[in-house]
Amino acid sequence: MSLGVNRNARRLALRRIRAGLVAVAVTATCLVAWAAPAQALPLSVTVTIVRVAECCPGGPIDLDSEADFYGRTTIGGSSTDFGEIEDKSIITPDDWKATQTVDHSNATTDVKIEVFDEDDGLNFRDNQIDLTNNDADRAVNFSIDLHPENSRCYFTGDVSGPCGVEVTTEGNADDGDVGDMILMVEVNEPPQAPGRHVRCLHSPLWPQPGEPVTITAEAFGDQPDGAPLPPLISDQLDIFFSTDGGATRQKIGGSGRQTTLSASQTAGAAGSTFSYSCLAIDRLEPVDSGWHTVQVGDPPQGRAVPVLLTGSRERALDVVLFPATTNVRSQPNNPSNTSLLTFPVYSGPKDANFLNHAHDAVLELMREQLLLDNQRDINVWIARDPAGTGGYRDTSGDGNPDLCQHQLPANLGTDYGFGNVRAILHPATPAPGDLNTLRECAVGGVMSAESGETGVFIHETGHAGFGLADEYCCDGGYFQTPEVPNVYKSRDACLNDVGSLSGVAGDCRGMDSVDPGTDFDFWVSDPASNDLMNDNNFARRADRRRITFVFGQCDQGKC
Repeated sequence: MSLGVNRNARRLALRRIRAGLVAVAVTATCLVAWAAPAQALPLSVTVTIVRVAECCPGGPIDLDSEADFYGRTTIGGSSTDFGEIEDKSIITPDDWKATQTVDHSNATTDVKIEVFDEDDGLNFRDNQIDLTNNDADRAVNFSIDLHPENSRCYFTGDVSGPCGVEVTTEGNADDGDVGDMILMVEVNEPPQAPGRHVRCLHSPLWPQPGEPVTITAEAFGDQPDGAPLPPLISDQLDIFFSTDGGATRQKIGGSGRQTTLSASQTAGAAGSTFSYSCLAIDRLEPVDSGWHTVQVGDPPQGRAVPVLLTGSRERALDVVLFPATTNVRSQPNNPSNTSLLTFPVYSGPKDANFLNHAHDAVLELMREQLLLDNQRDINVWIARDPAGTGGYRDTSGDGNPDLCQHQLPANLGTDYGFGNVRAILHPATPAPGDLNTLRECAVGGVMSAESGETGVFIHETGHAGFGLADEYCCDGGYFQTPEVPNVYKSRDACLNDVGSLSGVAGDCRGMDSVDPGTDFDFWVSDPASNDLMNDNNFARRADRRRITFVFGQCDQGKC
């Protein structure tokens, strides 16, 4: 929950004043970062076998049963073996993916794909499936051009095509044991490197047909603990644009010795999409944002609009942004001054003020190095259906908020159920200290955030997206997660864990959940200031550990 109102209003006002003074001090003393010498980080080359099937005239692979496929992919001399899939003549494996690293200075790398039908153990001496029209070899051999001019990469040989799209190859019908295969090749620059990070965003967040779109690349150095990302003077910044998902690309902006670079394009027709990426190179070492795909106008189907799509929903943190078009705050126990009964709302998802708020929210997420380095695993969506919020409410009349009052559309489960974070964005309400301040909250993956309140969106995302507990006294949301907690139910639990965070016993401090005059109820080890879950500032060590854990779950399809 964001920091408070009512009896905590004075404390919040002081915190915000203090945060403002800190921000001024940082601005006044900010230094531009200089990266350390390059460590020659490699490119990541991935070859995915999407489908293998018996095909073509010439009889079945096995006369009395289905095929039993197993395989091997070799990239640059390093092999990955794939186990047997029994009794299936058509397979669509979800784990036949080989990834190897190659030096960025290499111009090409070679790939060989072999598939066999098991008859006598997995010894790679069984019947090899013919997957190419090359009579000299049944394997698929090709070479990847790692640095072509107009695409991320391209490969040629027994099968040819651009990276990032599925390509089909088929064997000779006359050779026996013939199959066809669908494969995809991907080559990626590293998303981050020591001392080098790149932020890549566009505006407006949801472009309409024919609207100018500005894409901005920003280079940063490593983020100090408890401080903002420092700008990096990068040797080179490039911005790439694509209308086919990155299969081909156009360089629309490039500059040397810059921290920031912007370029503009015009959005296409309604229902179309475009993609863009940003590359920062410093001391010969590249970092790449990956492709961000953007919907222009309304999507062909569905109510969720992908405005920053980086990967599959199953393996990404999906953030859905709803416009607050309804004020649902009501009696009982509304403050006597009832101005909040008519606080401002947005007109809908295409309201320019809402879209500005949504853009600022995404920008706020990307102020953290850890989220920036995982930007390839964050999808952002605009909801075409509105929502409402009344904030954190006192419904019992005892002066303590007890209800997180959000109202979401009836089609939440069918159209937005995939969202890990469902955020209701609303315009500014009366300033902190007024009894009518609407206090933000998060529950069940649903949160609210106010325009202009720096740090609130990322704080509430800490709750809704990453399962982080509040670290301030005395009326927040306190719990200990079963894995990698940032708050503990006992001092012993804190002491047992603080060493794994490179802390010491003295870092564990008690905290009250209700009454500061009673014994401690919870313990934390993160610092008491400049902390994401305390005063809405920066993720500290326990916060970062939890965020890293969640992105690891996403990598396994368990977001």
